[in-house]
Amino acid sequence: MELNLKHKTAIVAGASKGIGASTAIELAKEGCNIVLVARNKEKLQQLEEKISSQYQVKTLSIATDIKDFKNCKLINQMSIASFSKVDILVNSAGASQGGIFWEIDDHIWEESFELKVLGTIKMIKAVLPDMIKHKSGRIVNIIGNTGKQPSPRLLPGSSANAALLTINKGLGEELAPHGIVVNAINPGPTKTERWITLMEKLSKDTKRKIEDIENDFIKDIPLNKLANPEDIAKIVIFLASNAAANMTGTCITADGGWTKGIV
Repeated sequence: MELNLKHKTAIVAGASKGIGASTAIELAKEGCNIVLVARNKEKLQQLEEKISSQYQVKTLSIATDIKDFKNCKLINQMSIASFSKVDILVNSAGASQGGIFWEIDDHIWEESFELKVLGTIKMIKAVLPDMIKHKSGRIVNIIGNTGKQPSPRLLPGSSANAALLTINKGLGEELAPHGIVVNAINPGPTKTERWITLMEKLSKDTKRKIEDIENDFIKDIPLNKLANPEDIAKIVIFLASNAAANMTGTCITADGGWTKGIV
């Protein structure tokens, strides 16, 4: 299947690790020029070198914090200066710690919403003027299925995900007349650095072994496994391509069958 992604330009926010890094690599495989965005400069440079050495695409890495809208506008400006146009925005930034509700510090809630929710909003706002001008653009938001199926020990992330699902749906309708599509993916438990950190935190809080906590999640997944970041990245490629031509405001659940509701 021809995805028509060659020579397109994609910004990947949250590209330094996990699903974001895997998405950047998969986009590069399809011939996209890649703008890598994250706060960790060293990891961005390592990923940029990997992509540049293995794929015949152009890359740009920008180490910055998308919680500041000025930085988001600068990302868009630098991308246009380097590649003339931004075709795709992938929002994969933000991670939320879990824990027992009454023991979760306020700063964890604040960080969850400031980076994942507001960071996503600010990145979308930054790229929209140029996308509207060109009457084209694809926005893919990596959200998380706990927005639909909350976990009591993951409430900061569950709440942030629920907010993003609302934004994703509303923007799909708002931007459709401008030729811009907005879709999302709800990954289930995925073996990323974020997941490992979360398991370590839950283990410390509950005095349980990481393996036991992880198994509590896996036993409810019909496929009986955690996803790999590459599994989710391949769905991003689909949503960023012409193969998803008749979809907007949609969220694809990719959780191994974990969600029990009809979606």
